[in-house]
Amino acid sequence: MLRIEQMVTVIARAAVTDLLGEILSDPKLRLIYENAGKVSPSQLEKRSKFSAGKISGLWKQWEMKGVMVKAGKSYRPLF
Repeated sequence: MLRIEQMVTVIARAAVTDLLGEILSDPKLRLIYENAGKVSPSQLEKRSKFSAGKISGLWKQWEMKGVMVKAGKSYRPLF
């Protein structure tokens, strides 16, 4: 069973590495990703110049792709 878990971890890490690379290489996306759950959405809106709807949409998209998790009413980065 441990071997299966290890293989799943390797596959999952490979799948999200490209997406994380894209997010972290863009300063605005990085700001939104790294500050999710730490800074209010309205503050992120001002800092990133993205609308609240755009930020929320990114968080939902990233959750579906496995790099963010929903924590109550907010989101937080998984990595």
